[in-house]
Amino acid sequence: MSNIISDLIKNAPMFKGLSDETLLSLTQGSFVQRYPASVAIFDEGEISPFIYVLLEGQIERFSIHRGRESGLGFLNAGSVFIVSAAITQTENTYSARTLVNSRFVLMPAQNVRAMFNSDPQFARNVAHDLAECEHETLAELKNQKLRTMAERLANWILRTVPADSAGRWIRLPMSKQALALYLGTTPENLWRSFVALEPYGVGVRRREVSVSDFGKLAEFAGPNPMIDRSWRHLEDHPQL
Repeated sequence: MSNIISDLIKNAPMFKGLSDETLLSLTQGSFVQRYPASVAIFDEGEISPFIYVLLEGQIERFSIHRGRESGLGFLNAGSVFIVSAAITQTENTYSARTLVNSRFVLMPAQNVRAMFNSDPQFARNVAHDLAECEHETLAELKNQKLRTMAERLANWILRTVPADSAGRWIRLPMSKQALALYLGTTPENLWRSFVALEPYGVGVRRREVSVSDFGKLAEFAGPNPMIDRSWRHLEDHPQL
């Protein structure tokens, strides 16, 4: 079973370049699990006995405080999460749920700690992943603090809707409720922001969006590579 799981995960950025021996040590006691859409995977405040490798699907990270909920971003196939909690043996700092049918490898946290302490290549991979997380977190903090709600939505549309799809209706990759949580607003305010973007060529109907003029939308949005670039899984990073 470990050999099969090693083959499933070896191309994920965190596990690239690892020896067969290290992969087998990491995957000892691991197993594959499927979750349907809209199912909680783990809760904030728990100490998880596993880390999660997302093989297929998409998840949403979120947090709840005093009845208020906020989205903390989405993760796609190839992502590995709650690694920092596993290494430090501390509580999960967020909750997670599936957005679509998803498949995971659940890997024992004790294996991760052991290999982090004994395998230099794996430790470098983990350090690189955590550095990407820091870049991503700071970029999102700037996005929230330096932009209005309409600007955040406009930049999200520019990152999400293909630039060659002007005038076509494109299905949103998640529900409007999930998008509102991610952008730090309510569904009602999200709708108002869509309306505010109509003069810049944005249309919305049900779970679809269209952009008739990307240039006009970009002029309003003011995209900034220090906020809007993708920091995750950069393929051209040098080996440390």
